Amino acid sequence: MTVLIAGGGIGGLTLALSLHQIGIDCRVFESVSELKPLGVGINVLPHAVRELIELGLLDKLDASGVRTKELSFFSKHGKPIWSEPRGIEAGYKWPQISIHRGTLHQILLDATIERLGAENVLTSHHLASFTDTPEGISATFLDKATGKDAGTYQGTLLVGADGIHSAVREKLYPQEGPPLWNGRILWRGITESDAYLSGRTMIMAGHEILKFVCYPISNAPEPNGGAERQISDQLGGGAPSAAFL
Repeated sequence: MTVLIAGGGIGGLTLALSLHQIGIDCRVFESVSELKPLGVGINVLPHAVRELIELGLLDKLDASGVRTKELSFFSKHGKPIWSEPRGIEAGYKWPQISIHRGTLHQILLDATIERLGAENVLTSHHLASFTDTPEGISATFLDKATGKDAGTYQGTLLVGADGIHSAVREKLYPQEGPPLWNGRILWRGITESDAYLSGRTMIMAGHEILKFVCYPISNAPEPNGGAERQISDQLGGGAPSAAFL
């Protein structure tokens, strides 16, 4: 049995590691020519951390991220409203981990290459088409940068893990159209700061239309002695705005 995975992001790589763990052959196909760490902060909730722990990645997650202790809500004037524990402090068996998305992606990529071999992580392979066969599925790929054919591969099944602009979904539901926008804009960034509150607190301040979110994503010291904090400023329609700690 061989599983073809379209998409080398967090979902695709986690699936590849899980399949490898139970002895199922798989191959990952990624559209871009080189996988690089991108993005800002991400919160990995306990049920997801559980899966990463089962893959033997807890030490690397702890070395790079922060075990979120609590989530605290504040008014738009900074007045405390409510605070609740998260992760192990909330009674789960597994922690909630806040981490840089690019760091998490790199942890998964390194583990995938180490366990499956670099030959099973193919870049510059964008899914062009697929057809059912008596044995499973046949998938054809192209190099989006050059438009050239990147080969056809046979598998038992194909999994689409290729994101919001999924080529797999587009071919299964050609009349669906693009995703619908809900009218909200999220501005995101990273800054350095001293620890605040417990040092492992995620905060949300504001209200439904205008909300500020901040949480620590790394304990690693920066050159000036600070640490990275993820900040988000979620806005409704209107003029852009930035938030900095």
